[in-house]
Amino acid sequence: MSTATPAPSRPPSLLDRLTRERDIARERLALRYARRTVTVPIYLASFLINTAAAPIFLVVALTGDLARGRGTIFVRCILALWAYLAVETFGLMLFLPLWLLGQGSEHRRLALHHWFARVWARWVFWSIVRLFEMRVDVEGDEEAAEGPVIVFCRHVSPVDNLLPLVFLEGRHGLWLRWVMNSWLVRDPCIDFVGHRLRSTFLTVGSREGSRQIAKVSALADDLEPREGVLVFPEGALFTPARLARAVARMRRSGDEEEAQLAEGLRHVLPPQLGGPLALLERAPHADVVFCAHTGLEGGSYRSLLAGGILRREVRIAFWRVPRAEVPEDIGGRTSWLHAQWRRVDHWIEENALSQD
Repeated sequence: MSTATPAPSRPPSLLDRLTRERDIARERLALRYARRTVTVPIYLASFLINTAAAPIFLVVALTGDLARGRGTIFVRCILALWAYLAVETFGLMLFLPLWLLGQGSEHRRLALHHWFARVWARWVFWSIVRLFEMRVDVEGDEEAAEGPVIVFCRHVSPVDNLLPLVFLEGRHGLWLRWVMNSWLVRDPCIDFVGHRLRSTFLTVGSREGSRQIAKVSALADDLEPREGVLVFPEGALFTPARLARAVARMRRSGDEEEAQLAEGLRHVLPPQLGGPLALLERAPHADVVFCAHTGLEGGSYRSLLAGGILRREVRIAFWRVPRAEVPEDIGGRTSWLHAQWRRVDHWIEENALSQD
């Protein structure tokens, strides 16, 4: 028997404490405002510092690039960070006017904040595309643009959060209700706009599973013809290690059939069924849209510095499944969802191989 003293756990940071609420929709207003008194000054100060010190940062980054001899990836990352902080600062300046202009009309308030979400997403996405010289090819977005729809999207990079906003909401005006990770409230613009639109924040790994599923399904209430619900069924960024852990976890719990289905996947995690099935039940008239994409696999924060998305081709495909083709019973819907998710995986396999 070991007598070693376990290492003390790392104390939570201030931002951890300010975003620790299991259910962001139920958080105390005092906690929300306390968080913003930390995040807003940090972002504004970061923008000012990066702007003032840009010549120094760029010289240092260029020196590092020349020393590595692998292009100008550090310079591109510095410019991408500045572009992101710039749109955050612009957005923070707009929130008070947007709030004032939206008073007295729920529809006008939603329209103003959806406009902001589109502008913010387009700025961030196309800044990354142009700075890293990426090519973007999209198919099927016209078919997916008309609501009401439930959108299930692959999740492999923080950048792919933007794809439905840019190509469905931005191009075609589809108003999306988002299901987002509560970690994202650390971004002030997401924090503000997410709480002003019909969206919800969830905590990954929460033990309040039934409550979180109920929050997701509630997004399907009163979906209008120009609206949709955006969900990332995997619940986390795909990595091969996460996929292996998911298969092992299924086997430990005795779900051998589910484990075999998951073992057949190569590019996606098995879908978390609770939220998607609850949405299908709550919105019986909504079609289903799937979003598959490849080219952003190197888009994690760490791999950006290694040039993971430099000059990559991003291929994005949307396809729509009419509601009449979705089975009515829970077992049939489960099998159907797994089959569609394998289709996402196969599409990625074909397009990733042809790109390479």
